[in-house]
Amino acid sequence: MENFRVEKKFVLGKMKDIYLIKLLLNLGFYKQYPNREISSIYLDTLNYDYVRENINGVSERKKIRFRWYDDKFEKIFLEEKNKNNFTVSKVVNKISLISNKKNILNDLAKFLLSNKTKIIKNQNCKMVLKTNYKRSYWISSDKKIRATIDIDINASNLSNPISKLKLSDTILEFKFAPINERKFRTFFVENFEHLRSQKYSKYVRSFIALEEAGYKI
Repeated sequence: MENFRVEKKFVLGKMKDIYLIKLLLNLGFYKQYPNREISSIYLDTLNYDYVRENINGVSERKKIRFRWYDDKFEKIFLEEKNKNNFTVSKVVNKISLISNKKNILNDLAKFLLSNKTKIIKNQNCKMVLKTNYKRSYWISSDKKIRATIDIDINASNLSNPISKLKLSDTILEFKFAPINERKFRTFFVENFEHLRSQKYSKYVRSFIALEEAGYKI
């Protein structure tokens, strides 16, 4: 499955998500899906090309990750996310793997060694780090603009995944089809002109935070 969209992210520090929820409700947004906890294990090349490209400001960049929701280890996805400035395309494939919390890292490592899916074909990738966070999902009354709020973001290195590093970030993100960009601009100027969208990657943010905290990646 592949889709294209525009993403605009706003990093709001320790702002409580309840204030953002009230704001979205006042603007006519409503809950699209139940809240979920999202876990991701990010992959990179042996030279960490993906994280380097992001840090160096390369406009066309890539992320590859395993992802699952609410510790449902019977549904694990392999995702490739390609980004060109603010425009994003994503390929998502459910992998043929059923695991559990205790064995997930070993099972995914074995999957990497034995399976060369289209996403990781011809790419010598390794697993680098894990993130998990809570997300709420919102959509505008005309269904043209989606919003997510991410809180309680944690990062952990794979040699000691139980030890988590808490990141003091609250992320508000708007997502919409490229055809609706003019509509979003009008919506943004009327309601969020005081905010500035910025580049933000949970993978890169976690990579840097773990290194600064002395964790070996």
